[in-house]
Amino acid sequence: MRRFAAAGGLMAAALAGVVLADEKALKELEGTYTVSALEKGGKPAPKEISDDLKVTIKGDEFVIKIGGDEKKAKIKVDPAKTPPAIDITPVDGPEKGKTFPGIYKLDKGELTLVFTEGDKAERPKELKSDNDAMMMKLKRDEKKPDDKKKDEKK
Repeated sequence: MRRFAAAGGLMAAALAGVVLADEKALKELEGTYTVSALEKGGKPAPKEISDDLKVTIKGDEFVIKIGGDEKKAKIKVDPAKTPPAIDITPVDGPEKGKTFPGIYKLDKGELTLVFTEGDKAERPKELKSDNDAMMMKLKRDEKKPDDKKKDEKK
């Protein structure tokens, strides 16, 4: 019985470590972004669409602003996977409740997201907009909220 209790304790500690890693990854993604490139199936979106998009990430909230319209989703990340995985689940609109599996890369304030749409969508393997995959290249507009607080203290 003690072995089961010890194993359960170890599993709980490991799970807590995973949750903390996920929370840290979400914190690193936080910010407001401008779309620098938008592609689907290897083809770029019309410039008037990509120029009008803004993306904001705060915690597990993912908001896309298109002109005056706003689409909200919840995100879940798994930074332990290679490449890191992201699931985007809209909370409103016609896609409400569907999960778009994807991958991401964050490098020096530039976030690349590649995800697929549809009920039987498979997670992309590479940061490309092949087949039905959509790729968004995002550039952080502003400092993360924590960075602003650090600047204010100086």
